[in-house]
Amino acid sequence: MNNSTVTLCHLHPEELLKEGFFLRLNQAALAHEPTIFLIHNRGYAGDIPLPMAFANPCLVDLAPAFRIRGARIRPADLPSLLQRAEAVCAEGHGPFLIELLEESSTC
Repeated sequence: MNNSTVTLCHLHPEELLKEGFFLRLNQAALAHEPTIFLIHNRGYAGDIPLPMAFANPCLVDLAPAFRIRGARIRPADLPSLLQRAEAVCAEGHGPFLIELLEESSTC
């Protein structure tokens, strides 16, 4: 296993709407950064329901667009997936995007 330090970046859907997020994700993918992007999905981007904020409200679908790994999970699965994602990132396979479907998520 590589000695890379893995960064865990907590996000909410409204942060994906801010200028620069997709550039940041693209740069992380190109540089194979050991970063886990954890998106806390409660079904809204701020006050806007996800289907009205994004053409595709399934946020994990961003992962293949940037050629990175991704998973869409419920809170009970988070500990084991975080461990797996950290190992993948530390081994030099680049970023990992996790969409965590929280209680009020409508997706």
